[in-house]
Amino acid sequence: MDGFLNIYKEKGPSSYDVIRKLKKIFKTTRIGHAGNLDPLGEGVLVVGLGKGTRFLEYIMDENKEYLVRVKFGILTDTLDKEGRVLDEKPVPKLEKDTILGILKKFEGEIEQVPPSFSAIKIDGKRLYEYAREGVYIVPKPRKVKIYKIELKDVFEDGMVIRVECSSGTYMRALARDIGEAVGTYGMVEELTRIRVNGFHINNAIRLSDEDLIKKSVISIQDGLPFKSEVIISSGGISYFMNGNRVPRRFITKTTPDVRAFNFVKVFDAEKNFLGVGFLTWEGVEPKKVYIPSE
Repeated sequence: MDGFLNIYKEKGPSSYDVIRKLKKIFKTTRIGHAGNLDPLGEGVLVVGLGKGTRFLEYIMDENKEYLVRVKFGILTDTLDKEGRVLDEKPVPKLEKDTILGILKKFEGEIEQVPPSFSAIKIDGKRLYEYAREGVYIVPKPRKVKIYKIELKDVFEDGMVIRVECSSGTYMRALARDIGEAVGTYGMVEELTRIRVNGFHINNAIRLSDEDLIKKSVISIQDGLPFKSEVIISSGGISYFMNGNRVPRRFITKTTPDVRAFNFVKVFDAEKNFLGVGFLTWEGVEPKKVYIPSE
C-alpha cells in the first residue's frame, strides 16, 4: 500500500514509537514520517507508506503551524519541561504590548540556533545522542522563516502563541530566544502541531482507531503539496519512466495554474500517476518516478 497518513500523535510516545505501531498494523517495514515531533508534542505527524516514503521529502519541506505554551524563568537542557533544570531567573512583569512588540521582531527570515537536543546529525551521529552522553554541541545558526506569530494568551510567567513557520524551525529554540528578549529564560511547556501544509489536525487519526487508519491512506498524488499537473502522451512515458526529460511535444494537457520552473504531478492519458517532474521551457524533467507495486 503506497501513500500517506495524517496521524494524530499523542503526548508521550516518540515519533518512532508511532512508526513502530504502524509497522505492526500494516505488516510492513517501509514506513517513515515527514518531520519529527518531540515526545512532549502532540498533533499532526505525516507518515509515508510503501513507496509513499520516497515522496516524503516534498512534504517535509513544507510550512508548518504550531500552538505553543511558553514558560518563562526556567532553563532546561532540552529547552522544554521534560529536561533537566539548569538554572532559573526572575520573570519581568509581562505587559501585552511589550510582548507583541517582541514577537513582531521574530517574524520574517531569522537566524536560529537549533537545540543541542535535536535530530540534526554531526559526523553521522544525532545531537541528542551526544547530549545524552553529556556532550552538548551547539549547532551552527540556520536561516528559517516565521510567517506569523499570534499571541493567544499571556499570563504571569508565560504565554501561548500560534506560529506559522518554514520547515526546520524549532519551537524550543524560539521559546529560548523569546525568553532572552523578554529578559529571562524561556522553554516549551506544551506543543501542538496544528498543520503540515495541507495535513490538518482536524483530520488527523489517532493510533487507537486501527480500522479507520487502514481506511484513511491518502494516495501519493493527492497528498503531494503542489497541485499543478501535466499529462503526457504515450510517446513521452518511456522518456519519463527512464529518467529522461520529456520534450514539450509530448505534453498534451496541463492544469491552468502550471508555471515553468516548478514541480508538477505527472500523469498519462488515462490519468495514472507517473511521478513528480520539474517543468522547464524544454519539457518535464523527472524528479521522482512512481512504479506501482505489483
